[in-house]
Amino acid sequence: MNLVKEYSQLLVAHPAVGAVGTVAMMMVNFMFGTGITLTAGLVFLTVLALDWVSGRAASKKDGTMASEYGINGAYRSAFMVGIIVLAYRVDIALGLPYIVFAYFLFNFGLPTWKSMTANVYRAGWERWIPGFVLDRVADEIEHKTARANKRLVEKNKYLEGETK
Repeated sequence: MNLVKEYSQLLVAHPAVGAVGTVAMMMVNFMFGTGITLTAGLVFLTVLALDWVSGRAASKKDGTMASEYGINGAYRSAFMVGIIVLAYRVDIALGLPYIVFAYFLFNFGLPTWKSMTANVYRAGWERWIPGFVLDRVADEIEHKTARANKRLVEKNKYLEGETK
């Protein structure tokens, strides 16, 4: 099985696939470059996606799913990705050894990792997380649980016809 040959045949048969793939790879290269920055950027994007998936599962489980909160989360996520891309481009422009990129990556990555882990716990998947990790994110779990409970109370008041 020769994947390169099969991919080349696919591109000849379906040039649109090649065009879409080329544009996507150019965008990823512009955003994160190659090597360690590409790997770090893709890890961040993966953690961000897993945070979204686990957050959706957690909010569905406890009945606090709200489109307004999700839309605000999308803006937050887009902002973080934009800042990390900007930081990478600043490092390139100034010839720095990825100092600005690393700073923002760690400062956005750690809270995103904590959020994802807390969402996994809230979704009921905590058996997949080691106990010492849960201990490290206990404050985030408490915060997310309290916020979810507050949103649930507000939702119930709204559904019962009460106003603030």
